Amino acid sequence: FAYEQQTMIAIPTDLPAPRADDHPELHRITSEIVGDFAEITDGGIFVLFTSYRALKAVAGHLRKAGLERRWPLYVQGESARARLLDGFVASGRGILLGVSSFWEGVDVPGEPLRGIVISKLPFKVPTEPLTAARIEAIERDGGNSFMEYVLPHAALRLKQGFGRLIRSATDRGAVVLLDRRLLEKGYGRYFLETLPGAPAATGTWIELSERFLTFYSSNGSSQSSL
Repeated sequence: FAYEQQTMIAIPTDLPAPRADDHPELHRITSEIVGDFAEITDGGIFVLFTSYRALKAVAGHLRKAGLERRWPLYVQGESARARLLDGFVASGRGILLGVSSFWEGVDVPGEPLRGIVISKLPFKVPTEPLTAARIEAIERDGGNSFMEYVLPHAALRLKQGFGRLIRSATDRGAVVLLDRRLLEKGYGRYFLETLPGAPAATGTWIELSERFLTFYSSNGSSQSSL
């Protein structure tokens, strides 16, 4: 695929840093970004989370703001996965909020999916039994569990989430990454280098929104008819 023309990666620089406790302020800001992005794309968005807690919190903010009256909202856990996906595709302008199973194995080519918002880098929870056992085994053998296991797994997961967007040679859209660690941590470059060769834009959310307007209108997407 011609990712340089078909895709845009955006990383806002003015968001709160993600926290392990899923800070409520970050949920509110995430919901505002989803609303702004939907205004630009006229829906057609996947919003991918790493926890149900964050998903439910953002869904609550979106409904409180009345977005469901403008764009159909599909929330994982409220219906069967297949029914959510079928409804999203049929609507052509839905907003789908999903965790784990929507990061991979989901194929939505064409106009129904025009953008993806990824709320947080998909690091494994170190206290999960299988993860903890794997980390312990690597460390016991003198290895670096973060570099050898945690980081590569998260990078693969991010690549899978990114890969939901471009499924054909005619697909177009932007991926918004809401995790400042991509820019502030040494491992951020590792994540970005694992993604296909789409250009990455950084800046405040207002600045990026202006870039989206140009990107979607120049690509003949739904924004040109808004």
